[in-house]
Amino acid sequence: MMVQVHKGSNSAGGVFIHETFITGNIIKFNAKSIRVHMFHIKYLTNGELTRENSMNETATFSFWKSSADGTTSIYKNPKYGIIKVLR
Repeated sequence: MMVQVHKGSNSAGGVFIHETFITGNIIKFNAKSIRVHMFHIKYLTNGELTRENSMNETATFSFWKSSADGTTSIYKNPKYGIIKVLR
């Protein structure tokens, strides 16, 4: 299953200034964590693509929280960002 990891920083107005999107494949999944092999990364500044690279890394994302309506589980890695998974 392919996933997209997202990490960003925003301004006081809530608009994302710098964002990172990483594409990868889930190699292990359970209720407490997801292990992902990441192979592509994109950097955006003010919504415009600034850099795009290949990568070859694997990381574990731990369960962080569920959405308010309970339809989405959110997994987090401090270095790479978050993954949202629909239930």
